[in-house]
Amino acid sequence: MKVSLEWLKSLVDIDCPVDELAEKLTMSGTKVEGYEKRLDSVRNVVVGKILDVFLHPENPNLFVCKVDVKECVLTIITAAKNIYKGAFVPVAKPGASLANGKVIDKLEFKGVVSEGMLCSLDELGLTSAEFPYADENGIFILEGIDDDKLGIDIREALKIDDIIVDFEITSNRPDCLSVVGLAREIAAVLKKKLKFPNLSYIEADDKIENYLDKIEIQDGNICRRYIGKVIKNVKIGPSPEWLRKRLIACGVRPINNIVDVTNYVMLEIGQPLHAFDLRKIHGRNIFVRLANDGEEIITLDGVKRTLRPVDIVIADEDRAIAVAGVMGGLETEVDENTKTVLLESATFNPAMVRRTSRYLGLRTEASNRFEKGLSPYFAEVAIQRACALIEEIGAGEVVKGTIDTYLVPQQQVTVKADFSYIEKLLGVSVPHDNVIEILERLEILYDSQKNVFIVPPFRVDITDMADISEEVIRIYGYDKIPSRVYMGNAISSGLTQKQKMVNEIKSFLANSGYYEIYSYSFESPKVYEILKGYSLDDAVKILNPLGEDFSIMRMQLLSSILKAINLNLSRNIKDIKIFELAPVFKKSNEKLPDEKLVLALGNVGQDFYFVKGILENLFDMLGIEDVKFSSDHTNLNLHPTRSAKITSKDKIIGYIGEVHPDVLSGFDIQGRAIYAEVYIDKLLELEKKEKKYAPLPRYPAIERDYAFLVPDEVESKVIEDVFKKYASEILEEFYLFDVYKGQQIKEGFKSYAYKAVFRSKEKTLSDGDILPLQEKILSELKNYNIGLRE
Repeated sequence: MKVSLEWLKSLVDIDCPVDELAEKLTMSGTKVEGYEKRLDSVRNVVVGKILDVFLHPENPNLFVCKVDVKECVLTIITAAKNIYKGAFVPVAKPGASLANGKVIDKLEFKGVVSEGMLCSLDELGLTSAEFPYADENGIFILEGIDDDKLGIDIREALKIDDIIVDFEITSNRPDCLSVVGLAREIAAVLKKKLKFPNLSYIEADDKIENYLDKIEIQDGNICRRYIGKVIKNVKIGPSPEWLRKRLIACGVRPINNIVDVTNYVMLEIGQPLHAFDLRKIHGRNIFVRLANDGEEIITLDGVKRTLRPVDIVIADEDRAIAVAGVMGGLETEVDENTKTVLLESATFNPAMVRRTSRYLGLRTEASNRFEKGLSPYFAEVAIQRACALIEEIGAGEVVKGTIDTYLVPQQQVTVKADFSYIEKLLGVSVPHDNVIEILERLEILYDSQKNVFIVPPFRVDITDMADISEEVIRIYGYDKIPSRVYMGNAISSGLTQKQKMVNEIKSFLANSGYYEIYSYSFESPKVYEILKGYSLDDAVKILNPLGEDFSIMRMQLLSSILKAINLNLSRNIKDIKIFELAPVFKKSNEKLPDEKLVLALGNVGQDFYFVKGILENLFDMLGIEDVKFSSDHTNLNLHPTRSAKITSKDKIIGYIGEVHPDVLSGFDIQGRAIYAEVYIDKLLELEKKEKKYAPLPRYPAIERDYAFLVPDEVESKVIEDVFKKYASEILEEFYLFDVYKGQQIKEGFKSYAYKAVFRSKEKTLSDGDILPLQEKILSELKNYNIGLRE
């Protein structure tokens, strides 16, 4: 927030340089972003008086002026036609710099040397809003200037020697979004007294009941307080120079005296106000209500806006006349014909104002303040200040009486005093008298009889002793907290077993050629129109979602994997190996949802057995024993005959298989995709933390390849189990390396080709050791109608 230092000085006696003030305020928690002198880039521009004007001898479109700048008379050439003999003007002498950075030097115009330049408003960085009497298109003719001011700096002559201080206001201090609030902070830091602005005024011999019947608030939740005052005999015109200058210094464009007063009070007190032309209001009642669905209003910026039933409006008996807390309506704006004004000061629901402001794409100074959560206290103070100012500048007469609809009164906040708590929390002992004195400077009073601190109504951020302690130390001085060497006992730390496993899995998959993906934990309910086996009753719903696509917490990772596959295929990437290791959520009877960590793999361009091999290697690395892959039809999102459940010690630890064609179609994916998911919490239960190491083998191995004819309904696991049953002591490796169905294979059968590696720890094996075991295995396999392929 940018504030005029001159304005601040009118409220508190600032007796230190601005850089020292900035340092003290920043150390107290009111951060100063920076400061700059107004018209600081304008140098060596002084007040001059035109002594004579005549046409250029060679160019009839130019004028030659003799200009007195006290120390000398300069010859200056100009094309401006609004100059005249005796006029006081800003003169840029040779070497001067202007607002746009331009440097002035002597120039020759067809035999006549111009020793400077006469300046316009724009060249000085000024506008006609600040000096309405000035000609925007010509030279700035100064008013109220006499010969005594010849040669003085233009900033001094125009009384623009102000410094603009830029403050960073935190969201918990809406009271500091005002000149008075910042002046109060300065007074507390400098131990000065705050000079509160005048709130007194004389009411005209008239009654508000003659103009307005009532102000009705639909619900205290949308508006806590609404105050209305009527101003009659309004004389619309420009505001006084001092008021315009303060507005411009704070970045606000002056419009007319009534509107300027509302803006001035908003900046000074921190409470937005609005002025309605009373003759343009239909009926004698004002309503604060929610907008009707599709209700339209043309705001002051001339834009027609469509409102929703969650937007607050100010309405008369026929239509909405303002968007509450954001912007007024064009149909009731104050103009040059306005004679009677309804002045509004209200406290609106901050969250609703913010939502409306974002929906309309309309961020204003008013909405910025309402969004922070203003105290209803400001509403009364602000309207009193506005009435006092209107009377002071002669803009109108304040009608007797006020309509104050106050549905949700602000409660007095008191905090039980505990001086020992302050010392314990801050780590520094502040004498009780100092505590009380510091808090009184911030208008927080101590009631010794009740032993409580009485919090002023404008400090909505103070609720407990922790807040009180913070107020004490920021004024007392953070630098007074003694430095201490940290003392404590060192404890061992590190990753949890779960974190270690997650890191190991990610590293393993990355080394296996997989790419990790990250997706949002939120998803759309529409996903479950494609995926089966899930109920939206189990979903954790978001109370304030960004939109329908992010309205529930995800219950699975399959959708994010398939979206990533679709994206890669659309980029013409055919070989896809991706994984995601992330939590999924389901509603539970507990306060928090049921959260489980899941590993999901997605593959395109590889088959089922490739992914199965990856998982087998992963389980082997983690020490998960007795892992079995068995046919399963319960996962409805996988192909019924090309999927399997993964178990270990009778616990389901995951699923693997081709994604069901209907699911692939729902995600606009052509072809096949392999998906696998593994439950990390199950792996943690089964993980074998101790690893055993064996010496390198001393004896050679014997390798055998077997090709079996297997009925279609029999799983490969049957063969693996039989081999392990009879040859477990010498079977070092046994794995499937080929599956074949074709013309040489009879109907109803398939060919499984395995490689077996036999090795003994005690001797060199021979065929005599292998053949007896082989006969037992083949005999057992005959029970399953499995035989060697010829």
